[in-house]
Amino acid sequence: MKKLMIWLLFGSLAVVLGCDDDSNNTNNVNNVNNVNNVTCGNGLFEGSEVCDGAALGDATCVSLGYAGGTLACLAGCGGYDTAACTGEPGPYGFEYRLPQTRQLSCDGTPTDFADADFVCTYAYGGVNGYIYFQATPTECEVTFAHLPIYTTRAWISLDDVVTDLASPEYDFGGNHHNDSFGFTHDGTPYFYYHSSFGYGWRACAPMDCIQVLDGQGGILEDGCTTERTLPIVCTPILEDGTFGSLEDTFEKCPGDPNLK
Repeated sequence: MKKLMIWLLFGSLAVVLGCDDDSNNTNNVNNVNNVNNVTCGNGLFEGSEVCDGAALGDATCVSLGYAGGTLACLAGCGGYDTAACTGEPGPYGFEYRLPQTRQLSCDGTPTDFADADFVCTYAYGGVNGYIYFQATPTECEVTFAHLPIYTTRAWISLDDVVTDLASPEYDFGGNHHNDSFGFTHDGTPYFYYHSSFGYGWRACAPMDCIQVLDGQGGILEDGCTTERTLPIVCTPILEDGTFGSLEDTFEKCPGDPNLK
């Protein structure tokens, strides 16, 4: 009888140990790997994902500042796709969103980046209108600091008719934040930039001029020289949805070597 009880005791211990990790902690390693293995497109929130497929958390078009519509997730799971959100047209005929602050994992460090949404004038070749773009930070990179990389959507309003702009791209502009906005309209690439830089080669105001490109990145017409021959006005949209006047009050930056 004693021998039978001893064998039963050893059998019970074997079952318990068999359900735990092995001597090499293989199961623990697998569990860690499963946590760190982020897969965009599986419908689950993982890692630094803002959303994943139909998994949007509590976010809706309305919570992002729209009147309604259907919110979706961008392909890279780093931000929301607001293409199907709707709202009442505001100034210049655009349906504006409320810019947000978003947290990304930048080299393993959680970092907050703000949406970069702007309203700008458009004036070239005798055509005048307005441009609105939404730049959503969806990735980041580390140079001397953590810098955002944006996914951008943009529209142009000409004679109260709003259409999509092709190939919109907003760039933060490196550590000095000399930002820029590129797009294509009627087959011509344009580049919104700065005509004045101050101390340390830093811009002091939003983009103020146009460069017309040739399609290979070369400049056909540079309106961003110190003479600012192709002026435009850009103003950022604030988190409450308001923005400043598009009146041209340009002044050169303090410290600009061409200041006159």
